[in-house]
Amino acid sequence: MPQDFFAAYINLDRVPGRRLFMERQLAAACIAAERISAVDRNAPGFTPRGGLKIQREDVLIEMNWDGRTYVTGEEACAQSHILALGRFLESGMPHALIMEDDAELGPDFRAVVEAALKHASLWDAVKLEGNRAKGGRPALAIAGLTNPYRLVASMSPAAGTAAMLFSRAGAERLLAALGRSFEPYDNVVSDLGRNGLRLLDVAPFPARQGIAESSRTDRRTKPRRGLLAALDKWQRHTRADLLRRNLYRWTAQFGRYPGRAFALTYASWAIAWPNPPQPTPQLTQQSGTTPS
Repeated sequence: MPQDFFAAYINLDRVPGRRLFMERQLAAACIAAERISAVDRNAPGFTPRGGLKIQREDVLIEMNWDGRTYVTGEEACAQSHILALGRFLESGMPHALIMEDDAELGPDFRAVVEAALKHASLWDAVKLEGNRAKGGRPALAIAGLTNPYRLVASMSPAAGTAAMLFSRAGAERLLAALGRSFEPYDNVVSDLGRNGLRLLDVAPFPARQGIAESSRTDRRTKPRRGLLAALDKWQRHTRADLLRRNLYRWTAQFGRYPGRAFALTYASWAIAWPNPPQPTPQLTQQSGTTPS
């Protein structure tokens, strides 16, 4: 089956079971995808960006701008996605499907991808997976895809980047945002106030994180904080989540899709899925950092 988009999945060398998990699904979906060797935070040559140094255990930044710690596993994940996006730009292809090695693809996944590509003029990036499993969210209706799927401009950010579509402009914008950000990759993707993306979701999501057990095992004990430090953490967290990632998103989405101002709808997060695959020794035999 002809394929006019670049596709890749990110996988740690020391977790071959997940490579097999992805290859079987991709073959069933008739998608030719390149394997990107994930950056391993346990490798001897691992070097955080920006001159960051380990402060304690796996912690690189004790308290980020959003009140959270930033750890080596999150940095390795970000570096892995930077590699994948760069490889896409090198390919010369107009669009890319970038996946993580725990993405479980729905039976109609390729049909949804191809339907979304027909509306590529409307987006820089499309989330095909998110971690909200029940209910829905307010969104602007953008375009219909194959039933029951549609493209929406979500007003509520969902973590999870196991499967995403990108245009070349979208990849370039996200790489620029990542170059000045030291925080989890999915936080950067969801922050429309900084990344400049025209970001859409597929509702419901045609993919999910299918392996229940993460292969990332960060070591970070909770530090004891004084009252002032605890208040500082709270206000940073509130400002980041309530204002930047949620309220600002409404302004951003209305601004990027002004013609859809009266197309506010309620979009489901996910369709009913069977129980996720149970972790097996082959899939999770060696724990470590992987995009998740």
